[in-house]
Amino acid sequence: MSFVLQGQRLSVAIILVTLALCGHLLARGATSIVAGKVLPPEPVAAAAKVSATAGRPPGADAPDIHAILARNIFDPGTGSLWPPKPVEVPEATVVTEPVQEEVTPGVIPPACDGSMRLVASVFSEGAAEWSFASVTTGSDAPMLYRQGSRVQDKELVMVMPSAIYMRSANGRLCSLMLFVPPPAAAPPPSEPVAAATPPGVTPPTTAMPGLTAAGSITEGELDQGIKSEAETKFTVQRSFVDRVLQNQAEIMRSARIVPHEENGQVIGVKLYGIRRNSLLGKLGLQNGDLLRTINGFNMSSPDTALEAYAKLRTANNLSVAVVRRGRPLTVDYDIQQ
Repeated sequence: MSFVLQGQRLSVAIILVTLALCGHLLARGATSIVAGKVLPPEPVAAAAKVSATAGRPPGADAPDIHAILARNIFDPGTGSLWPPKPVEVPEATVVTEPVQEEVTPGVIPPACDGSMRLVASVFSEGAAEWSFASVTTGSDAPMLYRQGSRVQDKELVMVMPSAIYMRSANGRLCSLMLFVPPPAAAPPPSEPVAAATPPGVTPPTTAMPGLTAAGSITEGELDQGIKSEAETKFTVQRSFVDRVLQNQAEIMRSARIVPHEENGQVIGVKLYGIRRNSLLGKLGLQNGDLLRTINGFNMSSPDTALEAYAKLRTANNLSVAVVRRGRPLTVDYDIQQ
């Protein structure tokens, strides 16, 4: 009987303990829910610290991450990673466009530097594309250029009767002038300085830029260099051709060249101002001739005219098609050595 009574008491005790434990757990859960609603959440850093220390044994110190980075045992070639090295940000490269100077009416740009010289110019007021400039770059023979052409490192931007304007690579304008001799070198100290010109005495003139030492081509040189075989057939000495090419100002002064249009299109160039004893006059050309082609090169555009000039400098024969007083004819030249 007593044994049964003890068993009943033990069962009651177990039930009471179980009920007490359940009540405790329920009360703690309810408290956590209320605290989560009322109290602010813990910082993330604190939670991370708790999680980091959860796996460490009691009394162990936290690892120093800076020391690990400083030692960098996994990449000794790179070395320490702490403190972090400052990252150098390259400065932005500022690209400046060259200043393109524009031609200002009435304002002459400064003189171009270097050895370029303006020998002569053909100016067409009504058609700028038919304006040409004869320019030498030093010891070389002068060549013909027009607007847009490049001479060494400069661009020809404007041709005028006695000057041309050039634009350098930096966009700056400069000018080459006719009738302006190149700056003379100072005489050596050992040479005596010439005395001043006395009053009433004309000082010696300076040769124009681009002219050879002998100056302009004389009438005697024209007679020796050009022989007329017929009205439209001539023999020209190669040495005379070279002489003329070295003195292109003589050609420019021989005539006035004007583009000739028919039905709104340029069909050639007309020659005006030709004198019988001038260079072109001795070559059989007459005032008012309409120049159509030279060795097949059409003179209807300035580009083909320049192409013809460049290729005919070394030609042995020239055939020039002209229209004279409404009648077409051909003038032939045989270039002899």
